[in-house]
Amino acid sequence: MRRFYPLVWIILTACMQFQLPEKDMKELLRRFDGKLTSDTVRIDNHSIHLVYTDNAHDVLVVFIHGSPGSWNDFRHFLVQDSLQEKYDMVSLDRPGFGYSDYGEAEPSIDHQAYFIKKALDQFDHRIKILVGHSLGGPVIAKMAMNYQGLAQALIFLAPSIDPEMEKYEWYRSWIKTWLGDLVTPTDFWVSNEEIVPLKKELEEMIPDWRKVNLPTVVIHGTNDRFVPVENAGFVAKMMQDSVVRIRYLKGVDHFIPWSHPFETVNAIDSLLTLF
Repeated sequence: MRRFYPLVWIILTACMQFQLPEKDMKELLRRFDGKLTSDTVRIDNHSIHLVYTDNAHDVLVVFIHGSPGSWNDFRHFLVQDSLQEKYDMVSLDRPGFGYSDYGEAEPSIDHQAYFIKKALDQFDHRIKILVGHSLGGPVIAKMAMNYQGLAQALIFLAPSIDPEMEKYEWYRSWIKTWLGDLVTPTDFWVSNEEIVPLKKELEEMIPDWRKVNLPTVVIHGTNDRFVPVENAGFVAKMMQDSVVRIRYLKGVDHFIPWSHPFETVNAIDSLLTLF
């Protein structure tokens, strides 16, 4: 059992719960009987877990969490009656997190995009809007690059997407030592495994940005200590012809899905006026 992680994460993630315990998952599904469905899709000997709503709407909003995280990061969106009245929604556990092969890291953004795309193949909605928070940002970008027509719009929430903004952090190399591996909690070990190679992954994505021409909204806090606000400008530079709006939230930190959920809802609503 990995029990140590940096103090800053203890403080800033104290209000979050990554993998929802099985008992709590069953209670949640019971409480929202008929409104939420939990499913696990097998893809090439891998598992992708997702929780979704199905109210026969034309629009599917897909939430992709950051690192670490789980589908549970967007639970408060899925259970909102006001959103269920307008949209179908799905939130997934990215590979290695939650109930998607928990503890088995998948550092490749390309592979993550493939697994999630295959899991979404069961949904035939006319409009799909991909929402990616933090490291979920490059994942939805890669999905748009690789699978033309999969999505009709994108929303980036504090995306860690500019390779120039990925700086060396000394403790990440330490986590990869035998002692670091021993004492680091599983969620943070998986997170480290995908963040260490992220700069190179993002550099390799640069030529493919020309393939992405979708209506896009970027939301970023000016006081983000984990993902510099300059990342928002990178998206604008890469998508000059399709970015609809960049929303800078003054004094706001990295945890936009929790602190400012209405900003995400407003972005979804505004994008739908384009279709």
